[in-house]
Amino acid sequence: MRTKLGTALDIFILLIGPWIIYTRILDISANGVSVYPVISIAIVALAVVFSIYNLYQLYADKQRKNQR
Repeated sequence: MRTKLGTALDIFILLIGPWIIYTRILDISANGVSVYPVISIAIVALAVVFSIYNLYQLYADKQRKNQR
């Protein structure tokens, strides 16, 4: 996403994503492995990876524009 809302959502995902992963890992350690926490970890981890990628691309594009 190249909008301000998209950037805000990426930052929000970076702030809340690790907390969600941490709580799911605690849930797995307390209750054993089940489908929901594992799927939740996978989805949130993908969201965090894509938000890092989007923010990196945004930063790289701004650097290229400043060099011109």
